Amino acid sequence: MRRWTPLLALLVACASGSEATRSSTSPASASTPGGPSLYERLGRRPGIDAVMHTFVSNVGRDKRVNVRFMFVDLDVLQAHLTDQICAASGGPCTYSGRAMKPLHAPMHVRGAEFDAMGEDLVAALKTHAVPERETKELLAIIVSTRADIVEPESK
Repeated sequence: MRRWTPLLALLVACASGSEATRSSTSPASASTPGGPSLYERLGRRPGIDAVMHTFVSNVGRDKRVNVRFMFVDLDVLQAHLTDQICAASGGPCTYSGRAMKPLHAPMHVRGAEFDAMGEDLVAALKTHAVPERETKELLAIIVSTRADIVEPESK
């Protein structure tokens, strides 16, 4: 199984966002000229919401990370994630979350947690038969946020 490590940002960032995930005009959200956007290819808002529902459920069962979400309203989290992905993939949604770096700094998120979240998201994408191209494009949108989420390891 291929590991996708950049996705803790999606779930831990329930009310946050970086420029990479806020912009609906990012290069990753574009497609070939005149072709459908990533938002369209993900199934628009209903498709994104279905994937996020599965993702949040996966995280809730994942003993590697679920303790981080004991006091989080998972329905609210899912709504934030759907808005974030919708906006970042070129859709009409507005996401107005907080900046990731200051939000996550006190959380001391470890790389292994970030990796586990990536695995949970990839599993959700597979459950909904999201093609590899769209999976890679979505992950590319998120990859630049890892440094804002994961605490640097001590030397």
